Amino acid sequence: MDGPFVDQDIDKLVSKDSTVGWSAKGAPIPVTPLAIPLASIPQSAINNAPESSTGVVLQDESKRLPLSRCIDMALTNSPVTRGVWESARARAAEVGIADAAYMPDVAFSGQTGPNQDAPLPYIVTATSGTAAITMSWVLMDFGRRDADAARARAQLLASNYTFNRAMQKLVYDVQSAYFSLDAKISLREAARENVETARKQLDATDDRMAVGLATRPEVLQARQQYLQTIYDLENAKSDVYAVQAKLSVVMGVSAESAPDIVRLADLPLPTMLTQGVDIAIASAISQRPDIAAALANVRALEQSAKKAEADFLPIIAFEGSGGVAGANYSYSLAGQTDSAQGTVATYSAALTADWLIFDGYERANRLRAARSEVRAAEAKLEQLRLVTSGEVWASYFDFFSSQKKFEAGLALLTASQDSYDSVYQNYLNGLATINNLLVAESFLFDARFELIKSRAELLTASATFIYALGS
Repeated sequence: MDGPFVDQDIDKLVSKDSTVGWSAKGAPIPVTPLAIPLASIPQSAINNAPESSTGVVLQDESKRLPLSRCIDMALTNSPVTRGVWESARARAAEVGIADAAYMPDVAFSGQTGPNQDAPLPYIVTATSGTAAITMSWVLMDFGRRDADAARARAQLLASNYTFNRAMQKLVYDVQSAYFSLDAKISLREAARENVETARKQLDATDDRMAVGLATRPEVLQARQQYLQTIYDLENAKSDVYAVQAKLSVVMGVSAESAPDIVRLADLPLPTMLTQGVDIAIASAISQRPDIAAALANVRALEQSAKKAEADFLPIIAFEGSGGVAGANYSYSLAGQTDSAQGTVATYSAALTADWLIFDGYERANRLRAARSEVRAAEAKLEQLRLVTSGEVWASYFDFFSSQKKFEAGLALLTASQDSYDSVYQNYLNGLATINNLLVAESFLFDARFELIKSRAELLTASATFIYALGS
């Protein structure tokens, strides 16, 4: 695993004692030739092996996860999708609750026990009991149950679409983190290349200094550039671990078991789009699950408004019961006692009508609130459609721009490499200064980084466009 440089090695590299002498009074005394102890920095501090693409030592390269496997693990482990799925299951249960209102309520009731009464001049002692089956069945409610059932089904549909969008979001998050991690690994490798380039340049400057063709400031500048590349390499290593932790969280696994990924160097890049942006926007509006969920929510609120309207009307129901009642009792009068027992069948049947005439305008205000909620949901739906069109538009042209940037990055890297090689040869031949070489080197380093970033941006832009479409 890559580790930081040992403190004493850095001290040796930057020590003033290794570059110039110091008098007793502290004044610097130039030492020629200038010796740069490069050997004091172990090569393993720059490029350790064996190492995985994320910097974690691996025992088996087959354990590296491709993008498809990371997505599968995320869909399996993520608490985000699990929570949305349970919410959808709750909405499905509410559909069953709404359907149950169409069925009668059937119940059993019964009681038994002793009792004693004294209706003078008698004293009556009895053991009695009743048992009955009762039924209540709403026959007509003028649309209340229909509205509740339709609302529950619309909410279930909205939950299903919300779950679909949550899965799309999770896939997009995994893709983004995966592409970012791959880019950070590539940037780390580019940083290593920069270290090697700067080291080669420092060696050449030191050799020129040894034969009197370079000055001490030139060597110091070359060494400064070399140390800067080492600093940048350590930053690049840190970035890899940070993004690796982000990918772990998205996948729903602990950061301590962060995944090692398969590199995307050979992954074919997305091709040019063949459809126009207007067609893409229309496709997104027609197929995005979040828009479908918002539309289903409008339908659910419309049914709530219908239920509020039906509350102004009566409810007609049937109520009935059938059972048996029995008693075993005795009574006494003036010292004489007698007893009797018997059972009798009981039943009842009735049509009932309940109609609330006045409630202090409570139902009227509920209806007003329900209709306002419908209009608010319609406004949110329209806003979501506008946002969708903006997202598709932006991601569409960002994808085109990313492709052009990547193509330009390829050309820039080639030109920067050619320029650096030319300036480096001129520097060795004494036809260029150290400043010319450092400028060319900086352009080369920047070109390496920008190409890697533009490739990651192209992959991410493609995933963003697909996510904006709702595919």
